[in-house]
Amino acid sequence: MRNLIAILILSVVVCSGNVTPAADRETMTLGVGQAAGHAYEIPASLNSEERKWFRIFQEGNFLSDGWQDISAEILAKTSPEERSVQKVVLDNLGRKIGMEWCRSNSVRKVNSAMLMAWGDILRATARKNPQQIGQAIAFIDQKVDAALN
Repeated sequence: MRNLIAILILSVVVCSGNVTPAADRETMTLGVGQAAGHAYEIPASLNSEERKWFRIFQEGNFLSDGWQDISAEILAKTSPEERSVQKVVLDNLGRKIGMEWCRSNSVRKVNSAMLMAWGDILRATARKNPQQIGQAIAFIDQKVDAALN
């Protein structure tokens, strides 16, 4: 139910155009963002509106956590031996998802419901079966690829 309410509120906010990125414009033009101490790159190929939404995907908003917070939570539950590899995989997956989600609603193939479902899968796996985080990430990556093709 919480996810449904969040989707409805996000839809209203998106349709009204009243969402602004959390970080300043100077950082956006540099192509680097920061969320909770984590740096990420904003692809230069994105237009200003897509950059705004890419930043929201990475940093989150009052309705949901961003990819950076979810990744940090997952990495905290990942074994130290696998952490650096999983960080690269999560960063790449986040970039792929964010690049699609930031596009106009009329053309994007990844929607907010998918984001919530995938975030739930990652978090549940990290909580219940942290040794299977790699498989959960691979599963989501396959789902993203299937949506994009």
